[in-house]
Amino acid sequence: MAHSAFLLALLLVVFAVQASAQAPPEVTISYVNYAGSGCDYQNTNYVLSNDYKTVTFMFGGMVATTDGSLADKRKHCQMSFNMIYPDGWSVSIGQATGRGFADIAKDSAGIYESHYYFSGQTGTATIERKIGGPQVGSFEFTDDFLTFVWSECNNAPNLNIKTVVRVEGAKAVMALDSQDTKFQLIFNLQWRQCPQN
Repeated sequence: MAHSAFLLALLLVVFAVQASAQAPPEVTISYVNYAGSGCDYQNTNYVLSNDYKTVTFMFGGMVATTDGSLADKRKHCQMSFNMIYPDGWSVSIGQATGRGFADIAKDSAGIYESHYYFSGQTGTATIERKIGGPQVGSFEFTDDFLTFVWSECNNAPNLNIKTVVRVEGAKAVMALDSQDTKFQLIFNLQWRQCPQN
C-alpha cells in the first residue's frame, strides 16, 4: 500500500531520566490500556528492557498536520500500564526528549506535550515544547518535568501517561524523518529504594 512521505513520517519522543544505578530485581508489565487518536491495540506494542530501566512503546498514526481535517491537527494517546515490582521500591520519570521532523511555515507552530501521574495519587508532571516556524528539518530537545512524581512505596499503582502532538497555523507538520512507520516513546524509568521503617 502506497503512502506519501508524510504518512510514513512519525514523531519520536524519548522520555529519559537520570536513572539510578539500581533497579528492583524483577519488574513485569501485566497489562497496558491504550486510548486516543494516535494509538490502538492493532498498531501499538511495547518492550521492557532486561534491566527494567527502559520501556519502549511503538505506535502508529501519531502525525499532526494542517493538511487534512480538524482532527488531523491534534493526535494523542493515553496509556495506562501496570508494573509489578517488589515492595520497597518507588518509580518516577524525570525528563522527556523529543526527536523528530518539523515542516512549519511562518506564523505556524508544532507542539508536543506529555503528562504523567499514578492512579490514586495526587500530582501530575508535565512538559511542553513549542517549535515555531519557519522551520524545516530535524529537531531534538530534552526537557525536565517541572515536578517529580513518585509512586507510593510498597504499592505498584498504574502509571498513566498522556502524550499530545498538535499543530497551529496555516501550514505545519510534526513528524519524524524516518522510513519507520511507528511512533516511539521510550521511557527511562528512575527507581529509588524506600526508607526502612
